[in-house]
Amino acid sequence: MTVALPYALCVAAALLPLQDARAADQGSPLTTVQLAAVVAAIDRAAAALHRPGLIIGITDREKTQALIVHGYSDIKAKTPLTVDSRVALGSISKSFTAIALMQLADEGRFDPLKPAHDYLPSFAVHSPYRTITGRDLLSMTSGLPNYLANLSSSPFAAIELQHFEPTYAPGEHWWYSNTGFQILGYVLERIEGAPYRTVIQQRLLDPLGMTSSSAAVDDSQRSHMAVSYTRWAPDGQFVEAPWFEYAAGDGSIVSTAPDMCRYLRFILNQGVGPTGRLLSAERFRDLTTTVLKDYAYGLMVHQEDGNTVIAHAGQMAGYENYFEVHLQAGFGVILMSNGGLDEAFRKWVLAAVSAAFRHKNLPAAPPVPDDSKAPDLGLYSGTFQSPTTTMEFSTGGGQLILKQGKDSKPLEVMGVDAFRTRTSDSDREPYFFNRGEDGKVSGVSHGADWLAIRGFPGPPAPAVPPAYAQYVGHYANHGPEGPDVRIFVQNGRLMITPGGIYDAPGSYHVPLEPLSESLFHIATVNYSPERAQFDSITDGHALRVVISGVPLYRMDTP
Repeated sequence: MTVALPYALCVAAALLPLQDARAADQGSPLTTVQLAAVVAAIDRAAAALHRPGLIIGITDREKTQALIVHGYSDIKAKTPLTVDSRVALGSISKSFTAIALMQLADEGRFDPLKPAHDYLPSFAVHSPYRTITGRDLLSMTSGLPNYLANLSSSPFAAIELQHFEPTYAPGEHWWYSNTGFQILGYVLERIEGAPYRTVIQQRLLDPLGMTSSSAAVDDSQRSHMAVSYTRWAPDGQFVEAPWFEYAAGDGSIVSTAPDMCRYLRFILNQGVGPTGRLLSAERFRDLTTTVLKDYAYGLMVHQEDGNTVIAHAGQMAGYENYFEVHLQAGFGVILMSNGGLDEAFRKWVLAAVSAAFRHKNLPAAPPVPDDSKAPDLGLYSGTFQSPTTTMEFSTGGGQLILKQGKDSKPLEVMGVDAFRTRTSDSDREPYFFNRGEDGKVSGVSHGADWLAIRGFPGPPAPAVPPAYAQYVGHYANHGPEGPDVRIFVQNGRLMITPGGIYDAPGSYHVPLEPLSESLFHIATVNYSPERAQFDSITDGHALRVVISGVPLYRMDTP
């Protein structure tokens, strides 16, 4: 059900008793006045955001300094979010898995340089390259695909990967892989002889005093978690995200801001918990030493102004979270949301806290995002042509209107640069606009047709292979996480909307490069391991596309 989001979301800023904190890189303490100033600034900026709910925690090496809370745990019931509201951490869970494995390495029970197959025999990828090690999986350099949505949180993922053929040697490239960390979670279970949730509870949650956290998302917890929300593209409003259980090592931990501040202190103190060291100094160095692309073991690590910054983001079914730990400056920040984080706000919060701990002036507050702003329809106005077709787009009554011959029909927004006709219209193929390097609209795709805007300076569109027409369409997997994709032709190339299969920053449309007549490389980068295989051709149309092992089925009638 679509729910309108009120603009007045601020519940309260819950400030813990403010204590002087140590600013390790300045040699003088952070004063109560300085901390109060940054908390007040964050509170004002958070109040202006249009989000379901937001919690921000700030900690130093010794204790939580502030918790800032805004919004609702449940929009429909008007239940306010609190400092103790629980959310799913998503991929932040990966660092918990990595730490538990490093503890096993301290005990001589896990060697990251050994083949993962030694610990999990069902994980046996057939490859012309060397065997995938634990280190490869921990550092996202294994060459495995990102996500098998139909097998997430299932040990059968290891069996399915026996059919996967890597496209490059382990260690050669960095490619984000949730699948790899699922395998690591099953490695952890097999070594310990216990479920993942039990291992994490005993090894990390209990020793760190994270009493409100758990290492599995299950139905028994649903009523004790904040409701999660995602945006409905046509009108930008928030709707409840799908609920599903999850218990794998890439994203199953549920926590609160106070508990996450305890976790950040464990990192700030480099493996030392409230009662002593939980991870040796040597293994902590392994954990936080980058391998490729600033990625270590389940953690992003980089240098910033002479300071080591350890961070990770996490998204899951509407929940979105992010943390940063600044080792030398001696502080950590956790941002937790049940309906998305604004990137400019997130960066500003971290800059503001960093300035306070470094005794510098706070940066100016970020501009308030206008999430309700409709797209500038005028960008899409114009006449578009192909050798056989002409389409004219104009605006009227707040809508984009398509005129083709004598027919005119209004279109509605369905996504970034994407429109469709009304539900009652027989034309169900979306209209995808593409842009040139200058950001201006250069063409529009409609199924297997691509039309350039009049005056388009580029060369004529290359001929489209006849087989592409049989692949065009809408495909979906009906699991709670999808994926859901659309295939269309753009300027002679077959394209795919990512649809939750993998991240494609800065792009809503990704090209499919042919490897054979029905097999394509999903070309976000030239070494991407993701593949799309079309099959079950019936009456001139593919009824299925298998994307890196995940089956998606045609949803439209040709």
